Amino acid sequence: MRKAASPVNLFKYLDYRKFLKDWYQAKKPKGFSFRAFSRRAGFDSPNFFKLVMDADRNLTEKSLQKFIQGLSLNKQEQEFFKNLVFYNQSRTHEDKNFYYKHLVQSKKFKQIKPVEQESYDYYSNWYHSIVRELITSKDFDGTPEWLSDRVFPPISVKQAKASIDLLTSLRFVEKMEDGSFRQADAMITTGPESAAMVILNYHQNLLTLTKNCLPVVPAVNRDISSLTLGVKKERIPEIKRKIQSFRQDILKLVSEDDNAEEVVFVNIQMLPVTKSSDSKFPKPITTKKETKT
Repeated sequence: MRKAASPVNLFKYLDYRKFLKDWYQAKKPKGFSFRAFSRRAGFDSPNFFKLVMDADRNLTEKSLQKFIQGLSLNKQEQEFFKNLVFYNQSRTHEDKNFYYKHLVQSKKFKQIKPVEQESYDYYSNWYHSIVRELITSKDFDGTPEWLSDRVFPPISVKQAKASIDLLTSLRFVEKMEDGSFRQADAMITTGPESAAMVILNYHQNLLTLTKNCLPVVPAVNRDISSLTLGVKKERIPEIKRKIQSFRQDILKLVSEDDNAEEVVFVNIQMLPVTKSSDSKFPKPITTKKETKT
């Protein structure tokens, strides 16, 4: 027998607890009770649904299967709900990214939130921002072959073509009547559940790219420096403000350069490398790859 559709659309959500709250609100007028759900799902606790919904409990593999039964999810919903739960409950960026990738690849999810897939693609590949700068150059001949020759490290013609398509779809660039491109002011907007993760993907990719380029880029064409400083705690916000101010100065400096001849990355990093007794550093987490068998 085909299962009845969920009272709310699961594929609109990137937070399974928010889905549960909305599901509860939709079912409440129809006589829903936490006790009845627990009986249907096979839980001993009469209010386990509420504990999970309010983030007082997490779902395990076993309880997740019971929730799927209690929610009467169909096959597509079951797969999405599993990935959604694991995504929300993951403790490492690696795991979170793994499950998020499965979520945005869901056909139903892409129909409802296509920008999530596109923003994930944009931030997960370092060269899209470079293509966005190059594509407005007066030397650009409109072909992905030209971009493939100019981007460093090299990208394939196929990647260049896909990048143009993505940037156009996101309205980061607009194609003019004469075949040239201009940058648009559109910005990617993602939900708060995913924004931090996709931005972290982007920065990780840039750091990896920088590391790989250092041995092959001549010193005359780069400037890499670092400072190791002993500072007072109250100095940290001031240093951050100065870095932010410097970044704004650089943006103002190049704001009128409407014909990019070169594209450069400017990476500025400041990270704590000492730990005081009252520092709230996260405990080391063992990833699946590190787990001993």
